[in-house]
Amino acid sequence: MDKEKVLIGRKIKEIRKKNKLTQENFCEQIGIEPSSLSNIENGKSFPSMQTVLRIIEKFGASPNDFFNFQYLQNEKELEEEIFKIIKNQPYEKKQIIFRIIKQFAV
Repeated sequence: MDKEKVLIGRKIKEIRKKNKLTQENFCEQIGIEPSSLSNIENGKSFPSMQTVLRIIEKFGASPNDFFNFQYLQNEKELEEEIFKIIKNQPYEKKQIIFRIIKQFAV
């Protein structure tokens, strides 16, 4: 359960930063205390359902986007995950992956 707290906290922080808001400004818009937001963003507590719904409503995220944790990764974490997935593939699949990636580099 702690992993979910961290992931939800990261998503909320991502939404806040994407909207270029300080914790204080964000809290004013969703009606919670800055100390509560800090605990949520740091994975120490879960947001209430009411808070989640306010964030989704005010910032235009769909519930699916909100709980899709794959979008939480920063660039370094994303690269590490990609490399880990590729590393564990057989050589033939690595060749296919390479060809696919190469198409994006054009």
